[in-house]
Amino acid sequence: MDDDAQVDLFLESIISAPVKDERALMEFPFFSLQKQKRVKPFVFDDGTVRIEVNPGPYGIASIWDKDVLIYVTSLLNSRLERGASVNRTIQFPAYDFLRLTGRGTGKQAYELFMSALDRLQSTTIRTTITSGQNEERERRGFSWIDSYRIVERINSRGQRVMAAVELTLNKWMFRAIVENRRVLTIDRGYFRLKMGLERRLYELARKHCGRQPIWKISLPRLAEKCDSEMELRNFKVYLKKNLGG
Repeated sequence: MDDDAQVDLFLESIISAPVKDERALMEFPFFSLQKQKRVKPFVFDDGTVRIEVNPGPYGIASIWDKDVLIYVTSLLNSRLERGASVNRTIQFPAYDFLRLTGRGTGKQAYELFMSALDRLQSTTIRTTITSGQNEERERRGFSWIDSYRIVERINSRGQRVMAAVELTLNKWMFRAIVENRRVLTIDRGYFRLKMGLERRLYELARKHCGRQPIWKISLPRLAEKCDSEMELRNFKVYLKKNLGG
């Protein structure tokens, strides 16, 4: 049996399933908010939680790269809710991921998808955030995905195209999703947000306003949670201009 046939046995789709995000990834800054390559490391430390994010050769994974993790989280959650077995290695159709996240399905979209996988694998994170029911702390460096594999096929026009993706999620995130069930439903309109800061603000609002009408946070604290590189006064101007405040 060739690789294509082996992967076909496991391919699943979440096109009609709820889209889920992991709570810690919504609460704290883990991803670059810019589309340009970011090589400058960043640290978040509020005295309780410390997060260090360091780039690999492709730069730090961006908030658009995070869409892959959202897709995988949603896929794992769907399996859990159906009572199906789960493990850290997940297979899914590349086409379905691109369609769900509104990326198009042309050659460039597949190439950008592969670049996202490279950044997710090469970005390293150290954090004191607990995950799983046993409150384990991840004190070694880890990457968002441990490994990935692309299955390609020849289409009817004789072109080689990406058919499926197989990736292995890191243990820290897998525990958070599967053991602690630390997930929230997000609106699919999230994928239509074009700017990185818009996406980050949505994450924070969704995380904190799910069951309460008002959530208050100081401007300096919000800027810190967004890992904004703007000066505070410029950050305030941006918020007023884009949020109408």
